[in-house]
Amino acid sequence: MKKEKTAEQKSDTLRLDYKRTILVGFAFFGIMCFWEVYDYIMPLILNTRFGLNSWQYGLIMGLDNLLAIFLLPLFGSMSDKSVNAKMGRRTKFIFWGSIAAAVSLIILAIFEVIEFQKIMAAGYADTAKLVEASPDGVLGGLLTDAGLAFNTPYEAIIATKDSAILTAVKQSQIAMAATVAKQNVWVLVLFIIALLLLLVSMSSYRSPAVSLMPDITPKPLRSQANALITFMGGAGGLVAIILYKVFANKETKNYIWLFVATAVVLLLILLVYMLTVKEKKFVALREQEEEKYSVVDEEEAEGTDKLPKAKLVSLFLILMTVFLWFMGYNAVKSHLSTYATQTLLFDQGYVGTISILNGAGGAIALLPVALLANKLGRKKTIIIGVIVAALAFFPCFFMTADTKGVKYLFPLCFLLAGFGMVCVNVNTLPMVTELSRGSTVGKYTGYYYAFSMSAQAVTPAFAGIFMDKIKQSTVFIYASVFICLALVTTVFIKYGDNKPPKKKKMLEYFSDED
Repeated sequence: MKKEKTAEQKSDTLRLDYKRTILVGFAFFGIMCFWEVYDYIMPLILNTRFGLNSWQYGLIMGLDNLLAIFLLPLFGSMSDKSVNAKMGRRTKFIFWGSIAAAVSLIILAIFEVIEFQKIMAAGYADTAKLVEASPDGVLGGLLTDAGLAFNTPYEAIIATKDSAILTAVKQSQIAMAATVAKQNVWVLVLFIIALLLLLVSMSSYRSPAVSLMPDITPKPLRSQANALITFMGGAGGLVAIILYKVFANKETKNYIWLFVATAVVLLLILLVYMLTVKEKKFVALREQEEEKYSVVDEEEAEGTDKLPKAKLVSLFLILMTVFLWFMGYNAVKSHLSTYATQTLLFDQGYVGTISILNGAGGAIALLPVALLANKLGRKKTIIIGVIVAALAFFPCFFMTADTKGVKYLFPLCFLLAGFGMVCVNVNTLPMVTELSRGSTVGKYTGYYYAFSMSAQAVTPAFAGIFMDKIKQSTVFIYASVFICLALVTTVFIKYGDNKPPKKKKMLEYFSDED
């Protein structure tokens, strides 16, 4: 019979400090709340408010991310060097970046309201004017065939639930929005400038915020810590989903209150963070733990920034895995709201429900993924994740608005892809920071985001070309191909993995430190 470990023996085991990790995770909570709102609403605004097609709005979203490719490593490296900052080298960026982002959101909202008022005045919710704006007169023909007059109230047209009519209505609205945008180009230009200011604000503290996890966590525990940080991000995403289900559930109203609510959340999260996180104290505790359990690696001990060639190759392969993964997964994520509402004809509220399911699936997956990474290692867990995601996206290519059970099958596939996303995201960042030193964590985190954001910069427009030239559902084949390529690069990674510890009872992985 196995003897129970004494309290003294348990205290002599290196274990994750959950309270400390959760507190620094609030910064990531706010970041993911913002990005969930951004990814959902921005394609809809650019498409339905400014009349841009998949390729055009994909290009604008990509240009936003292109700026981040340079800013994320820059701010990460700047925070590495801010050792004398009174608030802490990461906290300084989190404080000012959050405030700037909240202000930028309000400015962005103002221009969205201006454009919304212009398209409503042009007849965005007026059946007769939509018939007039319909490309090739399609909407008028469909209404005639259905025995509906051109002056039938807009609400009655929507209530028909006829997929062909609803699709034609959306096409008319986009055509009308495009006409209005051409007549008032200045609004779009100012909107994009405000968007870039917002991105600079978010970029100024994303790398520093994410760098806090490895700053306060001993290397062997970073997959577990990143799982907890990802959970905090998922909680932020859930808050965002609630926000846009409440404030953005109808197409015929502006999104100003969604932007305002998101700005308020960012400031509230900042307040919680500033009251609870003592960055310098947390870093000192991590250094004491690493010294006590002798977990500082060779490069850390020798004080060298230069990686051996073999580790440098693995770093490049990890970053390529990150790039290819985001090329695939974010192609679907960036087009989800427009695809689901215009091709599958889901209403915006139901798309929000799908996102909730995806977030819930990710949250449920965090515990098994953390255990899996400890048992099998990070590399094998990533391999499992990319296989699951590729297999989940592939069937979506064959689904249409008329597919039997599409309202259940599509969310199920997206739920499974969310599990794959957790497997990859929880483990890739720790693999990158595993190869860093304490003084280069921000820079290496910047490398991670440079590759991930590079993919996000090009994939919306690149996928949009295939969607416009072939058909909308091609995005799922596109995503599956890139995810499979990420599998190839992962197989050849040799360094950055954690060494699975000796077998423990399940609860020991998540037991409290005290």
